[in-house]
Amino acid sequence: MKTRNRVLIGALAGVMLATPVLAAADDACLQHNRIWSTRVVDPVTVVATDQTQHRYTIHMNPGCVGLTNGGSRLVFRTWQNLGCVDKGSILGVEVPGMGFVSCSISGVTAGAP
Repeated sequence: MKTRNRVLIGALAGVMLATPVLAAADDACLQHNRIWSTRVVDPVTVVATDQTQHRYTIHMNPGCVGLTNGGSRLVFRTWQNLGCVDKGSILGVEVPGMGFVSCSISGVTAGAP
């Protein structure tokens, strides 16, 4: 019985240690509540920096009107503060003179372009 418990504990520990490695293979997890700053690079690319100074590249779907306007304000629309900004998330762009425009995110990767 003790051997069986040890095997079970070892398997669970292995899964817990492997989860971050497996998650790192996918898109990066930029948490909405940890975004410190953003910089628009071009009409389909935004660079975000989190509170720990890690940089992420947010790839937008084409057709996001007003993203590159100088006075635009970006608003990340997620349902949970702890949730990751990822494919399908909505980035709102408040453009002076145009109002509020919703844009779809096509992906997030770690690092700057």
